[in-house]
Amino acid sequence: MSAIAYLPTPASALGRFEKFKASLPLVVAQARRGFGGFITLDFGAKQARDAITGEPQFDWHLWVYLCDWDLYKGASRVLWRRESDNALAGAVLSQLVGETLTNVTFDQQDDCFSFEFSGGYRLNLDPDFFDFDAADDLFMLFQHDQRDCLLYSPKRRFYQAA
Repeated sequence: MSAIAYLPTPASALGRFEKFKASLPLVVAQARRGFGGFITLDFGAKQARDAITGEPQFDWHLWVYLCDWDLYKGASRVLWRRESDNALAGAVLSQLVGETLTNVTFDQQDDCFSFEFSGGYRLNLDPDFFDFDAADDLFMLFQHDQRDCLLYSPKRRFYQAA
């Protein structure tokens, strides 16, 4: 049996997370289902189009991937990672467009995040307890015009990578 070795969070990585939180409230510009159970959310003002894909870019881009996530409206869960219906996932996520991200909380003991939106929506992120690996990242957070991104995993905590 092995124990998880937690790495200290570099000040620059924690600073990026705090900068993101300080930029709130942020309007949701796009919310989409990605491959499998991944989702992406774009926040803030529209920026230049991506040179390769031609897709619009925004101030912040959140890519939720190797974790369990649940989307609630009020007390009701309206979508979750293991939802298999892509059409339903797309329709539910599209309801977030135009809503405002108002708060982000982080529970360091449980490695869980809660993203709170106007309209009564809440997105919870937890480590993937069905296939847990402490090194798996829960998300990547990109800031426009930065060459690196902020990631979080239970093992590595907040860290930045190119």
